[in-house]
Amino acid sequence: MKMTLMGTGTSHGVPVIACSCEVCKSTDEHDKRLRCCALLEHEGKKFLIDVGPDFRTQALKFNLCSLDAVFITHSHADHLHGIDDLRIFSHKNSAAMCKDSVIKSKYPETSGEGLPVYTSERTKGYIHERFPYIFVDHEKGGGIPKLNLIGMDSNSSENPLNLCGLKVVPIPMLHGNHHTIGFVFTSTGSDGSPHSIAYLTDCNFISEESLAEVKKAGGQIEHLVIDALREREHSSHCNFLQAMGYAEQIGARHTWFTHLTHDKKHGQIQSYINDHLAEFPNLSQIVKNGGSVSPSYDGLILQA
Repeated sequence: MKMTLMGTGTSHGVPVIACSCEVCKSTDEHDKRLRCCALLEHEGKKFLIDVGPDFRTQALKFNLCSLDAVFITHSHADHLHGIDDLRIFSHKNSAAMCKDSVIKSKYPETSGEGLPVYTSERTKGYIHERFPYIFVDHEKGGGIPKLNLIGMDSNSSENPLNLCGLKVVPIPMLHGNHHTIGFVFTSTGSDGSPHSIAYLTDCNFISEESLAEVKKAGGQIEHLVIDALREREHSSHCNFLQAMGYAEQIGARHTWFTHLTHDKKHGQIQSYINDHLAEFPNLSQIVKNGGSVSPSYDGLILQA
């Protein structure tokens, strides 16, 4: 199982428009962050996590040529508003296209119900409200995404989604007053035991029940990717110390901060983590045993 972090920035991205701070002007590629997005690959299948406004750029940058499913954490624009570009991977013809045999043969409609999109029932409703044109028949123009929205509210560590040899458990969280979900992806490693990657972005509160779900999802958690916006507290995102506190409880071998803003450079974030690591004895021991706690960056590849 491989995860590529295609975007690790906050809703503005980094650099931020019209900002001349030292982070936005940095020439270090680690400080250039597209909006949050990840690609999970397992046994030849490709699964996208979130589809924000940078998705077209990300798909081209990482040579994404096929998709088997999409997972959506929540309905905020920086995680959803690239949804129209999914039509490349699953396409529905307009009535006008269907009437023209030449166009229909040149641009055939995707067979079946469309690209599976897994999310919460709440977010399904938001997607229908925000993008109604996707879900109604249309008479004119080109194609639209052909999407099959699938709710995950009934899935849990006791009833995981099974997808092409991958077990997926949704993790309910709070993002201010907005409900969001993270995901734990578990596969069987070469040693025959389960290994997991937990992806928990856009949150400032994870309940004890949800933390227990992360740990029950299966096997060794090799990588935890967690929201860690900045040093200062925020009303809807974890700050660095909050993220380290949750990581302390989860106990992943490697912890990666994501959804980072432009307050600190990549190296400065690592220095902050190092300076505060002693406050978290479990994380400190994990690092002594060869693990890590670090800021992520666009293009980072995680193996489990």
